[in-house]
Amino acid sequence: MRVGDVGMSGERVRAVLIAAAIRIKPELGYGGISGAEHITADWGLDSVDRMELLIAVEEAFGIEDEVDPRVFMTPASVNDLTEQIMAAEAALR
Repeated sequence: MRVGDVGMSGERVRAVLIAAAIRIKPELGYGGISGAEHITADWGLDSVDRMELLIAVEEAFGIEDEVDPRVFMTPASVNDLTEQIMAAEAALR
């Protein structure tokens, strides 16, 4: 199954990532989250946390091994990460 086959949109990906970040760091849910915050500097998420974000996307969309884990290591914000995921998905088409 390809990523695009499961109804993956940028807004859905972003919502899944933010919800996963709040599960990892519940204190994030007490402030307004725009998605523009720096994943590491503002949210305090490390590389292990980023892998948890990957797992959340895989589980939410019923995909496995569709998104390259390296995509999750460099983007600064959830908005940037969402763009990277959507670009990777578009390249698979």
